[in-house]
Amino acid sequence: MNKLAIGLGVVIVAGIAAAPYVSGMMIEKRMQSVSALPGLSDGITWSLDSYQRGYLSSTATSHVTLAGADGTRYLIHFKHTINQIPGVDGRYATIQTVWVPDTEIKPQVEQLFSGKEPVVLNTALSVFGGAHTEGEFAPINQPQVTFSGGTMTIDAAASGKFAYTGAFDSLNITGQKDDKGMPQSAAFKGITLDADGVMDKKSHIAWNSQFAMKVASLTVGNEGALSGLALTSHSLRTGDDFAVDVGLDVANADFSAAPPAFRTMKDLKFKYGISRVDAPALEDIVKQAQLAQKQTMGDPDKIKQAVSMSVMTHLPALLNAGPKFEIDPISFKLPDGTVALHFSAELPPGHGKEGMNNPMSLLNLLDMKGDFSVPEAVYQAAQTEAGPDRQAVNEQQLQQMVQKGYITQSNGMLSTNFAFKAGQLTINGLPANDLLGVMSAMSAR
Repeated sequence: MNKLAIGLGVVIVAGIAAAPYVSGMMIEKRMQSVSALPGLSDGITWSLDSYQRGYLSSTATSHVTLAGADGTRYLIHFKHTINQIPGVDGRYATIQTVWVPDTEIKPQVEQLFSGKEPVVLNTALSVFGGAHTEGEFAPINQPQVTFSGGTMTIDAAASGKFAYTGAFDSLNITGQKDDKGMPQSAAFKGITLDADGVMDKKSHIAWNSQFAMKVASLTVGNEGALSGLALTSHSLRTGDDFAVDVGLDVANADFSAAPPAFRTMKDLKFKYGISRVDAPALEDIVKQAQLAQKQTMGDPDKIKQAVSMSVMTHLPALLNAGPKFEIDPISFKLPDGTVALHFSAELPPGHGKEGMNNPMSLLNLLDMKGDFSVPEAVYQAAQTEAGPDRQAVNEQQLQQMVQKGYITQSNGMLSTNFAFKAGQLTINGLPANDLLGVMSAMSAR
């Protein structure tokens, strides 16, 4: 019995003693296998540069590559200190990550952050393949920039699920003076970030995701201020169908330099989206763009050419899905009333081959509709800003449109709607075959 107990004890002690070394091997293998960051496309990639494995701890260096729209590639370097001692919470290691500024900017960064580490990330690696990261951003207190600092958390699961959250109290920037001698400044307060979704391991596309950035208030010099600002997006893949929408909401806006009728605005909403997109076709287009980016070292012209060729290849499938585009709505409240616009355009599914053989047939298949309304007082205020000569011409055109029935004038509002279906255009329910004439009359020239 004593020998058995001693044997078990030796096995346990040996297991405990070996745990840090095994953790080190697991971490090195895991870090070497990572390329795409959770929820981010291949436009932002991560690469391991070096790994020095030890018994209780290891060190590593890495860099993140950001690909700009103009093809410029930006590298951000990091240093990692890895604690390989497992924890009782299920972690088998903890990684501390800090930003390593490039040599040419290091003195400025140290001065900006008063010698503190600008970014510190602490990541707990789970034995089940997940990771939990808590990050801190150092504050800045300089004449032209003050920043409260902030926090961020990142959760990633082996299944591809991810979640980001971030919070920053304030950011104030004062730039150079404008032509009037006033300093250009911007002040942000109450910034929060939230994002989650599922990243496809093969394509590195977050098909099902949502994102929200909220700002309690934003003041830009003497030009104006916004409060209750929210930028959101949602994406969803169902089978071979993909849909995405983007929204902007502003609770209150004050544009001090604007004319009185447009100076204050409430409940601004702008939301647009596209649905019924062929997901396999889109996936291959993204794949070709990623491949071109790697093969051409980010050459924007070659990437654009590769994407164009891929789009043309998959155009029959994209058209066959019957894509739909919507703006629902653009609206905002002014002191004199609410301005609102809705619009949608779609093709029916099942006509991809037909559309490629006869592109003009798509015009007969296209289904568009929309509506627009504006308070008369707002319209008149806009015409006043245009000047007396233009105001007289525009007023005459407006009355012609009202008389024709293309615009409804009622209860202090001007409104209209239109539809284009089966190759026929109607405005306010009336045939409008003379499209060029109608659009000319509606435009303020």
